[in-house]
Amino acid sequence: MSSVEDYMNTKMVMRDSKASVLELAKVMVDWGVSSVAITDEEDQNNNKKVIGILTERDIVKSIAKGVPPDGGGITAGSIMSSPILSIRKGQPIEEAALLMIRNKVRHLLVEDPDARNVVIGIISTTDLARYLKKRMKQVSVDREDEKEQQSSSSSSQVLLSEAWELYF
Repeated sequence: MSSVEDYMNTKMVMRDSKASVLELAKVMVDWGVSSVAITDEEDQNNNKKVIGILTERDIVKSIAKGVPPDGGGITAGSIMSSPILSIRKGQPIEEAALLMIRNKVRHLLVEDPDARNVVIGIISTTDLARYLKKRMKQVSVDREDEKEQQSSSSSSQVLLSEAWELYF
């Protein structure tokens, strides 16, 4: 069984909540990511806590509401999505998919329960698509080997159809 840890992205971009939206849009383009984890000020151990997430979708929504991305003192903290959902690294990938579907989100932070729930990565619908692609190939091979495994393939097809809801 595949876990969140198998598909998460550990190269997560983090920026302070006071960063400008325009700056973070440029960071997203430069890094080729669709979200940035937003942090607060450092605590006594020089650790930054993730307090939100700024996604491409958040930026588009703010522009549609008339908020200029390049001025007016608009910061990441003012338009970020918060509170954010997270999942533990050892959870099954299907749990991440269901959590995203139920909450209509495209990103989950990944926490390490052994390290006091420190954020260690992010999983997105793109990562789920990689998993589903691999799973569907596996199901196709299983069908060729044994026609009786249709219950496995139907559960994968249900998950696949629900995952597409995240995109549309």
